[in-house]
Amino acid sequence: MQRNPQNDLDENGWELIPGAYDPEHLARISESLECIINLQDSAVRQSDGAVYAARNVLQLVPNLPELWPVPIIVQTLRNVLGPHCGLVRALYFDKPPQQTWALPWHKDLLIAITSGCPEAENYSRPRLRAGVLHTEPPLEVLQSMLTVRIHLDPTTESNGCLRVLSGSHHSGKELIIEGYPMKSIHSRSGDALLMRPLLVHASGRSKPECKEHRRVLHLEFAANEQLPGGVRWHTFHRVD
Repeated sequence: MQRNPQNDLDENGWELIPGAYDPEHLARISESLECIINLQDSAVRQSDGAVYAARNVLQLVPNLPELWPVPIIVQTLRNVLGPHCGLVRALYFDKPPQQTWALPWHKDLLIAITSGCPEAENYSRPRLRAGVLHTEPPLEVLQSMLTVRIHLDPTTESNGCLRVLSGSHHSGKELIIEGYPMKSIHSRSGDALLMRPLLVHASGRSKPECKEHRRVLHLEFAANEQLPGGVRWHTFHRVD
């Protein structure tokens, strides 16, 4: 019986879609991201200059909204978020060879909003991150979002794959570690991981002897262009 990504997302908070992007499509995405490596102020770098993270990727790669769509991801987004969903933020992560980092268990609770937004109830005070205002929105906003992580490289224990706690998105904003089964996400290049922002997840360190990159394009989608309280997304690109 064919698995239903929406059912898995509802129950576990994540779903891996194998082979969502073919090698040619993946190469086009990788080529478009090369500008991040070349722009000195666009990325977070290790001491040797290797890039391991970048914010504001939608501004750095203007053609990204036309580059990421493939039918299986577009249809899943519409099924899960509805017909008015849109791309609101893009991030880039890597673990270059012999350069490692890790993140502890956490949930993705911040969204990027436009400057000059009014004071609004149930939002945290906006703070600048890489020149863009970010805030923690009301719970219902995060519950109506979905993240798509496009794996540009295979992810393994060796290069510090993502770990998730299945079902932990049901605890709302509260970070609860105990009682949820842990899963290490092993994938091939071209696979896409769908996950709810409220899913507890962490990123392990790559092994000292690892010679592979672990590049991920992280895309965040929202169900609606309108936010409660008159707040506006920093960017919103409708999923066509």
